[in-house]
Amino acid sequence: MAFNGIFDFAPAEWLPLQDQELVDRIGLMEIVDHQGKIFENPEFEARVVFDVHNYFAADLFHRIRMSDVEDKKLVLILPSPENAVFISVTENLNKFNVSCRNVHIFFLYEYANEKGDVAPWNSPYSRSGHFMRYFYNRLKAELRMPMENIHFWTKENVATYSDELAAMGGADVAYTALSWSGGIGAIDYTTFPAETMDELMQLGSRHVNLMMETQAHDSLRGMFGCSGDIANVPPCAVTIGPKDLAAAKYRIDVEYLSACGGNPSLQKFPLKLALLGPVDPKNPASMMRLLPGICYIAESVAAPGFYKPNNPWLIDKLAEIRAKEEA
Repeated sequence: MAFNGIFDFAPAEWLPLQDQELVDRIGLMEIVDHQGKIFENPEFEARVVFDVHNYFAADLFHRIRMSDVEDKKLVLILPSPENAVFISVTENLNKFNVSCRNVHIFFLYEYANEKGDVAPWNSPYSRSGHFMRYFYNRLKAELRMPMENIHFWTKENVATYSDELAAMGGADVAYTALSWSGGIGAIDYTTFPAETMDELMQLGSRHVNLMMETQAHDSLRGMFGCSGDIANVPPCAVTIGPKDLAAAKYRIDVEYLSACGGNPSLQKFPLKLALLGPVDPKNPASMMRLLPGICYIAESVAAPGFYKPNNPWLIDKLAEIRAKEEA
């Protein structure tokens, strides 16, 4: 039996990009063919690397070490949980007695509930709690940053979190990662609606309802047992705004997440949209291409996402199956 029927359909109504031809064209592109400094901002670069964790950890350790050596303030926006990176960095900070006294931590986003309450750091549902357990608590006491240097989200500071960050001179570096919905953390096209990219990058911190894709994405991560238990993921978040990322002196995006610890990667197609799709508020992660920074991409994320139409391997495979059936 030949599989050659035509079946057309439109994207689901709730998807931001409705041009099926555009989406299909992006899907057939290969990330590995679009590396380097080839984007709208010549100071932005995309690189496929063997171990993204290592690049993330090495960069974070180096910046903290230089803040100690030069005795300079270092303001970081961190995603969490990044437990493997936190453990690696703290092992080296302890080994080489590097002090974090000058380091200020802001969090990309934190879970909240439908009433506006924010998960405290000592809650099992807290993203910042992973930082406290796997970074702060693993450091030698004499190397830790003062607690006041860790800028936790609270119900009271949601609207002013961007102002707190700006008062520190903005972030020296913002570490980010994409969500399944094609946003950066909890910044997506529903939580930060805008007509233009300039308008988008003026928007600050807020309380948001998470997109269904973001909840599904998180339900596959280790903090929820990689179980797909969507009902166990908090429905809301408090998040920095696009303007905080735009104001950072540098941005490092890390793409290496896979479902339940293995392929396929949930970030494969969102990253294609971010790097190869239109620069548009409906494609919010595309903002990274307008700003100085780098995107480190794991090989599993950069690998082809699906077979191309009439790919020879599929024809050969079907012929092999047919031969066995007829034997």
